[in-house]
Amino acid sequence: MPRTLPINPRFRRIYQHLSGADLAAPELEELSLEDLGLGDSQKARVGLLFGTYSHPGLERVLRAYGLIQRAEERVGPVELRVQGEDPFRPRVILWSRRFYAPVADLSLRMATGAEVGLGDALATAPLLYVDALLLQNPGRPFDWHRPPLPGQSHPGLALSAQLLEVLMLMARRIGAEALALTPSTFAAASVYDRRFLFVDGAAQGRFLAMRDAGRGRPRWLLAWAVELGCLRDAEGQSVPFTPMPMLAPLSRRLIRAFDAKRWAEAREQTGRQPLTLDEEALQQRFPWQRMPPGPPPERLAELLGYDPLAPVLAH
Repeated sequence: MPRTLPINPRFRRIYQHLSGADLAAPELEELSLEDLGLGDSQKARVGLLFGTYSHPGLERVLRAYGLIQRAEERVGPVELRVQGEDPFRPRVILWSRRFYAPVADLSLRMATGAEVGLGDALATAPLLYVDALLLQNPGRPFDWHRPPLPGQSHPGLALSAQLLEVLMLMARRIGAEALALTPSTFAAASVYDRRFLFVDGAAQGRFLAMRDAGRGRPRWLLAWAVELGCLRDAEGQSVPFTPMPMLAPLSRRLIRAFDAKRWAEAREQTGRQPLTLDEEALQQRFPWQRMPPGPPPERLAELLGYDPLAPVLAH
């Protein structure tokens, strides 16, 4: 299997110490007959997220891993909001009390292998699917150390790696064999590629070829080049990014799927196709109006053809 990052050992230890009672416990004032062992415990679990997490239990988990504390270090006090009318399709939000905006917003659901393109025995494999994921810092402006990525309204929260680890452990907890998602942009895929692989081997190879085309350049700049249609194949045609499902496998049989000869051959075939970055097209199409004020660093100014004498056109 191609190399992906292992889960943080500290997070693994936290996972092992969290009990089912920690995850499902209600607030003290919400204790019911079921909580006291006097009612139907099976019925009581129906309202738990994925049959496992209560709202207080989920907050306890996020604090145990330090995610809420780290978010608050960046944006001040946050409030956990959970929309769980369908407990198997919850929406989880960290709401900033200072900025009156979400700093984390994710929608989750249970899915099967067939929904992401797995066949045969893997078609029925249970997956935890991330339908949507937003991490943002509404209180921080963009600057040339962290320019905006395509689709970004605010800088990120610098918590994606930790959050994805927690979601992988959540998937394991509820019996899913993988964490799955579909990145909508090359920029998003570049965030996920340390832990996720494309289900389709050809899509994996194409992504690697795109990444190689931007070698030596900032990843955010390559993301814009892809978004603006500035990557070219050997025939000079624009190469777009096509959203395709990605998996972070947890079970042995799903891990083996990425060792399969067919997947590896498809990856190698598309990965060998050379792509180039059309610098002239990037200069012509670069969205200066989206960029931070002031001139870019000297190296970027040269690459992008920045003209300091034309500030109106640049900004």
